[in-house]
Amino acid sequence: MRPAFSSTQQAAAFAGLLLVVLFSPVLAGKKFLPPREQSYAMQAWDNGPYPWLRQQIFDETNDIDLAFVGSSLMMWDLDTPYVQSRLSEKLGHQAVVRSICWGGTGYDGLYFIVQDLLAHRKVHVLVFYDEDNVFKNYRNPQASLWFRFGDNADALAGLPIGEQALFYFSAIIGIPRNLLAQLSPVVPAALTSAQPNYMEKMFHTPNPAARLGSVASELGCTPAADGQGFVPFTPPARYQQDEVCVYSATNQNGFLFLNEPLPAWQEHFARKFAELAGQRGCKLVLLSLPQLDTNRPQALRERAFWPAVLHNNLIMLGVPPARLFAGLSDESIYRLYANAGHRNNAYASHFNRNGQQYFTRLMTPALLQIYETSTNR
Repeated sequence: MRPAFSSTQQAAAFAGLLLVVLFSPVLAGKKFLPPREQSYAMQAWDNGPYPWLRQQIFDETNDIDLAFVGSSLMMWDLDTPYVQSRLSEKLGHQAVVRSICWGGTGYDGLYFIVQDLLAHRKVHVLVFYDEDNVFKNYRNPQASLWFRFGDNADALAGLPIGEQALFYFSAIIGIPRNLLAQLSPVVPAALTSAQPNYMEKMFHTPNPAARLGSVASELGCTPAADGQGFVPFTPPARYQQDEVCVYSATNQNGFLFLNEPLPAWQEHFARKFAELAGQRGCKLVLLSLPQLDTNRPQALRERAFWPAVLHNNLIMLGVPPARLFAGLSDESIYRLYANAGHRNNAYASHFNRNGQQYFTRLMTPALLQIYETSTNR
């Protein structure tokens, strides 16, 4: 067998190249990274609504009254234009409500993307949810987009060394793209076009940029669709305020805390996210998003008592499935979802347009009241 290297010099050159690659995030520092806006400009619609995120984070400068932040469940479950119109009516002037959402769960992405948002815009109320990963060791494949060692190394302090290494290696993966963007800045994808973008075609939705960042999908849910695809369905109206459970220091009913430990990296970034919100004067609201569950539990099941975990006097909000789905058959519940896949898949449960409208109209009065109380308006 031929040796891997024909000379000691070749072996030394390879070792040197390997060291340069391994230390490239440190060597690049901040000086050789492109503006952070380029991290979002590099992504087209097929990786998520990054053209929308880039425009909202780096181009817009006005205050946001209420922002829904998080992964795709938040993006699909809330009718953002409806909430904005109702808040505008309440305030007597044009309100600003936005969905700043992306694909894939994890408090790490939530922390880094919201950090970018709050560096450029004032947000009065941040609405997020429990990033309940199905798999303990799941990692968002877009980490190399929003974690750059030169910008974010200090955020790793306190993590186990193995977790720090994962983020460091994601930064290595992102270095070639960042260096290219430094040499030749990327022109961001257009927000709107005569041709439907990937998300419009894939999810059968209007352009999220035309819906303030939210997806209103016209996809059906197997087995309810029975080959018919999306079928419009409007459940009986349930907009009474007492349907909604609001947890605060003075109102503690309707929730069941399971005390399930979070992975260390999740707890680390969840606390950093809450700390960041506190530093920027944002009121935090944890919104419990209902995944497909025809068992209709009576309580909102939370993995942890979040005010204690996050060290933040946040508000928790939601509707127990027994109330949300009261009077609905199992088949009617499936009509509210877009891509659960089959009856036993409770982990890919995104509302379609039916469910989004139903859920949003039920939650909006409580969200408006929280906004008014939190901002003293």
